[in-house]
Amino acid sequence: MPDPTEVLEEIATLSPYFAVGTGPAPGPWQPTTALRECAIRDALVSTTADRMVTSEPRVAASTVFFGYAARMWSVALGSVTTSGRCIRLDPGMLLWRTDGGMQLHLADPRFGGSVAAEVLDAQLEPLIAAWADVVAPGLLWGNTASALIGAGRMIGPAATPYVEALLGDPRLRTALDRSTGRRRSCCLFYRTPNGGVCGDCPFPTPPAMSSKERS
Repeated sequence: MPDPTEVLEEIATLSPYFAVGTGPAPGPWQPTTALRECAIRDALVSTTADRMVTSEPRVAASTVFFGYAARMWSVALGSVTTSGRCIRLDPGMLLWRTDGGMQLHLADPRFGGSVAAEVLDAQLEPLIAAWADVVAPGLLWGNTASALIGAGRMIGPAATPYVEALLGDPRLRTALDRSTGRRRSCCLFYRTPNGGVCGDCPFPTPPAMSSKERS
């Protein structure tokens, strides 16, 4: 039987996106359920907007969510491809804090259900619902699908069967054009001062913005 803590230690070597701390968690950690609270969400979005030099909360919210979704997929896919089981990502047990970037922590790592159950059901679908008044849910589902593909590429061929199955989930099925690999929504990164379009963006080039929008 694989040990959850050892699995997390192993996948953490892949990149910082796969890292989850374990054991006692002293300090200002919060459960990831807190990310659904308006005040905490808005503070995180505001800080990110300042860093990105954008006055549009939805642009910053998209970026925060994309990074968070990438973390969830990385841990879930990394654990299941390494051990055959997915780490439990219960939002009341998985802790987070920002300290030079988002950090994650599980005091008592355990295995949970399927990747879809741990990532989509437990984490991202409730977060998308909670953030719907800031950024369109369709955009966030696009971020979810794009982040899934990115995490799978980081892992390699072992993740491919899981990625393909997850892209067939009803919540992700229409987020991408599978024939082209392009999203059906844009993550809005082009709307930042130094932004552009991503490789899977539905726009071949950044859409024109008015001078008022750029100011």
